[in-house]
Amino acid sequence: MAPLSITKKKFLPIIFLVLSLLLCLSFVLNNTQKKEVPLTQHDYSTAYQQKFIDEIVLEAQALQQQTNLFASITIAQAILESDWGRSDLAVDSHNLFGIKGSFNDQSSTLPTDEFENGERITIEASFKKYDTIQESMVDHIDFLNGGTYEAVKTSTDYKEAAYALQNGGYATDPHYAEKLIELIEQFKLNKYDQQRSLS
Repeated sequence: MAPLSITKKKFLPIIFLVLSLLLCLSFVLNNTQKKEVPLTQHDYSTAYQQKFIDEIVLEAQALQQQTNLFASITIAQAILESDWGRSDLAVDSHNLFGIKGSFNDQSSTLPTDEFENGERITIEASFKKYDTIQESMVDHIDFLNGGTYEAVKTSTDYKEAAYALQNGGYATDPHYAEKLIELIEQFKLNKYDQQRSLS
């Protein structure tokens, strides 16, 4: 019995070491599997994107009732022109639509990308500066009262309105209408459109 006892004693530390290693390995594997996956850009984006939509949707709907401009178009333009309210122009000047000029004698000069002869160029331009986002949205509607944009407000759906904006000369980007439509469809912005009266 004595030799067997000695053999067991010799193997006990080895067995203990193997068991410890197995426990450590199991712990590492479990933690790897249960570890929270970090938020992707898409997941993070969803939160601030919805927050931006929520901030402007009621004003966009109220303006639709007054002007027949689809709320989805207003929201999509604000998203595209201001990068979800995060552009320098939006943050510093509350200008969500990239409208150039001055408002109440206030303006900001910033670099902007334009398309000239099919090529993108960067220029310095003067943009309207507002005290509030609401001022920007109301002025956007006033801006669209020009004759070249009449088709925007008489359009029968957001796609037609997007192309009417582009044809009216709102932006120099040749893909402007497509970008608006893509935003509206990706984020289902047309659900914010209200019944229109074109009379």
